[in-house]
Amino acid sequence: MEELIEKVENLKETISKTEEANRLNELNKKIMQDKELLKDIEEYNKNQDERIKERIIKNPHFREYKKAETDFNLIILGINQKLKELSNERKGCI
Repeated sequence: MEELIEKVENLKETISKTEEANRLNELNKKIMQDKELLKDIEEYNKNQDERIKERIIKNPHFREYKKAETDFNLIILGINQKLKELSNERKGCI
């Protein structure tokens, strides 16, 4: 069990050092500095106003972040698929 925990920790560390993870972190910092965008997000969370939602979606920082988030999620999806394949192979060996 300790070996598995160690391997998972190594995997998490490796993922956090990927270009995609770094890009996501950079863009998150840009969003946190975009006071207008943060204000719109806060307002949208209160009112669910479609006009505000459209402003958020049109924001270049938000759009870049969502693209980077998708790229990162595709990496995670690939890892999950590989883990599923490996776990299915092990079940067949027992």
